[in-house]
Amino acid sequence: MLSEIAVKLPTMEIELKLSIAPGDVDAFNQLPLLREYSSGAPELQGLFSIYVDTPALHLKKHRSALRVRKVGDKWLQTYKGGGRVDAGLHQRHEWECEVPGPEIDLDSLLPLVDNPAAREALEAPHLAEQLREVFTTSFLRTIWMLNLPQDTVVELALDQGFVSAGVRSEALCEIELELKSGQTEVLLAFSESLRQAITLEPSNISKAQRGFALRFPEGDSAL
Repeated sequence: MLSEIAVKLPTMEIELKLSIAPGDVDAFNQLPLLREYSSGAPELQGLFSIYVDTPALHLKKHRSALRVRKVGDKWLQTYKGGGRVDAGLHQRHEWECEVPGPEIDLDSLLPLVDNPAAREALEAPHLAEQLREVFTTSFLRTIWMLNLPQDTVVELALDQGFVSAGVRSEALCEIELELKSGQTEVLLAFSESLRQAITLEPSNISKAQRGFALRFPEGDSAL
């Protein structure tokens, strides 16, 4: 039942993705900027996600992504859709709630989805029984909570691991700066300070896009 599980209210996720070379990770971890603005020691999380879609890729065709992720001893299902991306800045609608295990529960998710186009994609007839695993991600996430100027709070995550689809696998090494509260302009200014200190490149490619491209190397991975 919806009342028995943790629920994340619908939101517009705003995050900046930056690619980082694996050889630069140690230097990144030692940046004075992280110590200056961090509210404490970084937190480590091991994350495993299963991304699902129908054999006909119904959700992908609607520019949406649906996953279930293991975080500690909990499972969270997340649905993302719509929005836009520009120079690494991703803005997408996101809905999330806790589920008992690694299975998608559309009955718990649908009441949260308040965007008409995104909801329509989830209400397709017989969608639940058609969902299949398409790819997985497994990575170590290092998280810093940053208190930036103008009361802006940013979660900075360094993700290191793999995207896997069938027998194919691809290394993953990227940084995400997610705006929790405050001003997008402050987040962007901080990212520029990071890029002056170490080589980082804006990335318009989401983990879902990486997974679809790996699973269907001859197809269109756009989301």
